[in-house]
Amino acid sequence: MLVFEHDFEVSALVVWRVIGTPNRVDWVPGVESCDLDGNVRTLDLPGAGTIQERIVTLDSEAYRLVYQCISSPMPLEHHEASMQLMVIAPNRCQLRWQAEIRPTAFEPFLQDSMQGALQQLLEVVAKEAASVTD
Repeated sequence: MLVFEHDFEVSALVVWRVIGTPNRVDWVPGVESCDLDGNVRTLDLPGAGTIQERIVTLDSEAYRLVYQCISSPMPLEHHEASMQLMVIAPNRCQLRWQAEIRPTAFEPFLQDSMQGALQQLLEVVAKEAASVTD
């Protein structure tokens, strides 16, 4: 299992506005567009293909998102990820993002993808926080 944790110096609500909006992809590198149909989102990655994910849990009160890959150009047996925000203080929260993938041979690819998304998430959250205080 891959696990990433990061402390944000903003409220959980600010981070949730980004990650808790299932069709918002400005923080996911390589994704050109996203279509949300019920609890299934379709992500278009030019050069890599199309991925479909099922939103299993979207709990705004608990700041928790769980999703599963249900269609991918890669021959996956299983992929499930969760993103959980924990409130530390009024303007501080921690993100715990974890993912399981099988076959495990795809873990390095997934790890690189998650690291890239986390880096872009930091930038998008900073802009989101600035727009709240403007």
